[in-house]
Amino acid sequence: MGIGGDKSVDFFLLLDNFRAEQVHNLPSCPVLKNFEETVEHRSVESMLFFLEEGSREILQMSIGLLFNTLQKNITEAVDPSSPAENARKLILYASHDTTLIPLLLALGTFDQKWPAYAADVTLELYQHRHSKEWFVRVSYHGEEQVVKGCRAGLCPLEEFLEVLSQYSVTPEKYNKLCSHRKSEK
Repeated sequence: MGIGGDKSVDFFLLLDNFRAEQVHNLPSCPVLKNFEETVEHRSVESMLFFLEEGSREILQMSIGLLFNTLQKNITEAVDPSSPAENARKLILYASHDTTLIPLLLALGTFDQKWPAYAADVTLELYQHRHSKEWFVRVSYHGEEQVVKGCRAGLCPLEEFLEVLSQYSVTPEKYNKLCSHRKSEK
């Protein structure tokens, strides 16, 4: 018999409980604490199963709209014809751990570990002083990442936008993808 008389175990719920207890310095159930590593591993496995091991179409449905927005914001930021007074220096997005995993998968930086509580992904846009060439730096939980398709942590903008374009979808394409997936079921 499983937890609460049910034969199934919600690994996501257990992992959330473990993380909340740790962050808020609350006591954990000693018996369950022994299974924390297994719970995290099963949660990652389950998420990868839902994401079909990084299927392009599933990733497009998961983070395609976000990537589309990022492409637009970055392109607008580097456009010399954009009015300087409209330039935003900082844009923040909030998400859940279940959004970070597909994002990290699409960027090729997922480390097979569930994101830590309050984990963050930071994109920084830089322009070289002399060459005026643009670069993007991606950090995950404070550590610089090398995005797939990029040679180093400081990625030329064109290469970074190419990675985004693989998964970026417009709202119209997103609706078509979702409709297509529903009709398959």
